[in-house]
Amino acid sequence: MDVKTLYTFIAVVDHGSFADAAAALGVSASAISVQMRGLETDVQIDLFDRTRRPPVLTPEGYAFAERAREVIAKWEELSETLRRSSNAGVLRLGAVHTAVAGILPPALLELRRTVPELAVRLTTGLTHELEAQLRSGRIDTAVVTEPVTLPATMRFDEVCEERLVVIAHPGAEGEDYRDVLARNPYVRFSRRARVAEMIEARLAEEGIAVASQMEVDTLDGVVALVTSGLGVSIVPERVGTAVLPETLRLHPLGEPPAIRRMGLLSLKGNARERFCRHLRDALRAQVGAGG
Repeated sequence: MDVKTLYTFIAVVDHGSFADAAAALGVSASAISVQMRGLETDVQIDLFDRTRRPPVLTPEGYAFAERAREVIAKWEELSETLRRSSNAGVLRLGAVHTAVAGILPPALLELRRTVPELAVRLTTGLTHELEAQLRSGRIDTAVVTEPVTLPATMRFDEVCEERLVVIAHPGAEGEDYRDVLARNPYVRFSRRARVAEMIEARLAEEGIAVASQMEVDTLDGVVALVTSGLGVSIVPERVGTAVLPETLRLHPLGEPPAIRRMGLLSLKGNARERFCRHLRDALRAQVGAGG
């Protein structure tokens, strides 16, 4: 058994099949199968249940995958340490649009101050898109809304909680959140986003029907339209130093208010785990900075 074989094994785990892993690695599925047979012989464990099509991990295979990620992480950490300082490198970061419009920019400034030798490559997307990029290894971690179901191969480090609030122009009609939503046009946040699913579920739970005239796919876009008096909306209340405009009226959505949890999603045993910890600490520092 060598590290290269462990990389291949993790590729099979992350891609879900021998064929998909083979396509990603540029080899044949039969070559992958032979490698996995050899690995099972070396460790004397049945890692895959081959009575299923495609083969799936056995319970022992899941446990081995976790240890394999740890070994790979240590190997890559050792390799990077030999090449450069322990904090130099690249963190491939994904983030939902609401994070980019909120706590992420000041956190990245803090990260640059505390770990100046770390470069960041930022990709934006919806939570489910970023989860797929994590599984395929295209990014190392992502700032997302807490998954409804956390995959067994991933970990979620909570950074903050954000209330869902009704936002309205000072001239909008209505006194409480129900009245505001009932008497004004509604600017809907893109229904493809996970936070939008939470909003729609809470509206249904509260028995509130809204008259939607616009749908926007960014938080900044929603806020800009509401600030201009074009309607009202429901958005996460920003935490830390990146707050919503003071000119807007804010009403918590329900009692108790609906909550959106934000955090870092990453694969267990991530080779760049220490970089992820630096980012997590910077994000939490920004949450604390807002009081």
